[in-house]
Amino acid sequence: MTKGPRILVTDAEERSVLATCRGLAAAGYRVSAVAEERFALGHWSRTSEERIRLAGAKTDPESYVERLSHVLRQGEYDMIVPGTELSLVPISERRELVEPHVHLGLPPHEVLLDALNKPLFYDRATAVGLPPPKTVICSTSEEAVAAARSFVFPLVVKPTNSVRWAGDRPPHQSAQVVSEPDQLRAAIATVGVPVILQEYVSETSIVSCAAVRTDGRLLGLTLARYTRTYPPQRGSAALATTIAPPRSLIRRVEELLSRIGWCGIFELELLERGEDRFSAIDFNPRPFGWMALAIGAGANLPALWCDHVLQRCSVSSLRARVGIHYRWEDADIRNALARLRGGRLRSAAAVLRPHRRVVHAHFRTDDPGPLVARMFSMAQRAIRKSIRGESHARASDTTPS
Repeated sequence: MTKGPRILVTDAEERSVLATCRGLAAAGYRVSAVAEERFALGHWSRTSEERIRLAGAKTDPESYVERLSHVLRQGEYDMIVPGTELSLVPISERRELVEPHVHLGLPPHEVLLDALNKPLFYDRATAVGLPPPKTVICSTSEEAVAAARSFVFPLVVKPTNSVRWAGDRPPHQSAQVVSEPDQLRAAIATVGVPVILQEYVSETSIVSCAAVRTDGRLLGLTLARYTRTYPPQRGSAALATTIAPPRSLIRRVEELLSRIGWCGIFELELLERGEDRFSAIDFNPRPFGWMALAIGAGANLPALWCDHVLQRCSVSSLRARVGIHYRWEDADIRNALARLRGGRLRSAAAVLRPHRRVVHAHFRTDDPGPLVARMFSMAQRAIRKSIRGESHARASDTTPS
């Protein structure tokens, strides 16, 4: 039997990359997973034929690409799939070290940078009929505090770019939901300036559109509605279900992707604000958290993308089936525990209720290793947190009064 092409996938710590590895292996690809951490999910999956430990790009992205290019020179790889923005941006920026050895398939670096530029993304989304909630871009902390007076709390504080290396600050910052004005400065300090203030829209559903865009077409189109998120206020999908995409939404998404100029895997997060009314809130040009749902519903996006770049005949369906559920196991456990602490027993039981036709982020009967790795990783983090807490307590006890 002829072996399929070998794909090197980075950031194997992430559940999105675990799903990517599984999808590629199911399509006949040989998977090499790159990760820094010991309990990387992709390294514990039987779908990864090769497991590579490599220091990540958090502190020194340029050296990361040099280390990665050394790996590529030593092996025989057909294509590389960056798993997160932390590897995607430096790989794209220094692609001259990568592309002599492997297919990358990405659009020009300027297109990628524009895709990660949230203010520019919101302008383009508005132009195609997917305007974001009320949004203000602020250059300084004082400007943001002043602008916040025109909002009703809670509000959302976001970075203007999904990833940026600046001093000692971690290069990737998530959006912060600020409930009270007193919390605003701390959130701005965490996210960094320039910063985006955005209206928090309650009583709306989050729907997420994902596909592969190639040659002006959307392949493997999948639309999922979030039933629960983690964190609860505005986080990633903890429970989601595939739904039928409205034709008018597909048209607007196609126009938005054309304006962005993106080619490859993407996820577009939207707020569902009424009949045929949607607000764009985020764009992710890489594998995304609920990737397992798209694959489980029949839209094997990683395989579709690699098939296109490597010019292979693809057998994957053009769209995902509707009515398939996705569950991020430890996120829903945390949601249930939060409700138990609040005395909401019936609500906690509802969170843990099993579903039919469900795809899990980590668990699969034929590939149990990643769930074990996730449990070990969570236990390790809990121990480290406990040790830090004890050390802080001892330091406080010995501080002169």
